[in-house]
Amino acid sequence: MKRSTFKTAAVAAGTVALVAALAACAPAAQEPAAAPSGGGSDAPAAAAPAETPEPDSFGVVVAESWKDIYPNEYQTYMANESNSPQGKQDYLTEYPELVTMYAGYGFAKGYDEAAGHPYSLQSVAETPRVNENTLANCITCKTPQYTAMVNSEGDSAYQKPFAEVLMQMTEPISCYNCHENDPTKTTVTQKFFVNSMGSDVDKVSTDSQVCGQCHNEYYFAPETKATTNPYTGLEGMTAEAILAYYDEMGFKDWEHTETGAPMLKAQHPEFETIYGGAQSSMAKQGYTCADCHMAPAKAEDGTEYSSHNLVNPTEDPAILEKCEGCHADLPGQIVQWQKETTDREHELAAKLDAYIKTLAEQKDSLDEATLEQARQIHRHAQFYWDYVMVENSEGAHNPGLAQENLDKCEDELKAGYALLNMAY
Repeated sequence: MKRSTFKTAAVAAGTVALVAALAACAPAAQEPAAAPSGGGSDAPAAAAPAETPEPDSFGVVVAESWKDIYPNEYQTYMANESNSPQGKQDYLTEYPELVTMYAGYGFAKGYDEAAGHPYSLQSVAETPRVNENTLANCITCKTPQYTAMVNSEGDSAYQKPFAEVLMQMTEPISCYNCHENDPTKTTVTQKFFVNSMGSDVDKVSTDSQVCGQCHNEYYFAPETKATTNPYTGLEGMTAEAILAYYDEMGFKDWEHTETGAPMLKAQHPEFETIYGGAQSSMAKQGYTCADCHMAPAKAEDGTEYSSHNLVNPTEDPAILEKCEGCHADLPGQIVQWQKETTDREHELAAKLDAYIKTLAEQKDSLDEATLEQARQIHRHAQFYWDYVMVENSEGAHNPGLAQENLDKCEDELKAGYALLNMAY
């Protein structure tokens, strides 16, 4: 099985997280939208500290500097260390077809389930997917220090060598990413994501955007190497629209070594899965990522605060009790959604593997038009599959949409099988 329960919409996924960019385009920070009736954290906003601690050389107040001012938030943030790299699922073992699907790309060398935020720098430093040609844009969301660097220096920061920049980074994902240096409000520090929201920036709570700024689909712009989203606004945040965007610009992440197809690697489109297009049921009701993954808590002295231990909503009674009005058995329902999604992922992975191998065998005998069509089917089918597999909830964030995207993968494969005279 993949993961028996999804960790959180806020757990970093994939080697390259994302974001940062043009500080000059940044709008003023927004106040969080009001919580919907029956949902949302009951914890009050943090009180302003008497004095902001000294920032580091990047302009970032690191988490440890806040520990005496916000002890409850800090202690629960540090609890994320329990979500460690040890014992994580190896996707190349779970989905052996990935070696074929990612042939010629770094993900075929290593692809493990993500660990919690405190391990973000460790994870990117240890991944086998980087090499001497890797750029610093692969650090985009792994540390607030790089976010501050990009906001200060602009696109040139993306073009620096990965190893050179990584050596300067010491702070994993922490307070600055979501609050800048003001814990009394949430602020989207990754400015290119703000730009990608376009005129819809006020339609989604900032509390969700601070998660979405790193949990989204992105690519590196060919000329500037800047981390960039393939859309502007919520309507463009669907797998179909994103695929059309990439097709129109002729973008590819790599060329498949077996089929020669120009391939795309989906990243971790949690935000798009929840808020894009028709949106998920929870998004339409006004719930935020924090409502489901950050429990309201009370300290021994009676202080109320929001827990910063990012959890599966079924792991904390304070969250789960708010779900019971609509879900008679939310844990059981999540297990069912995830089983339906992962079972189908395995089924279609086997179909993709067979298609890729057959296309590789036949490509030299196909006419140019048929070969181009067959390669496009490979590109499209795999993108729809990947879009679902790498979204970190195994379908639980939007089960209907997960199945719709797998349907699109299957439709592409059926056409490809027919084209190559394969029995489906």
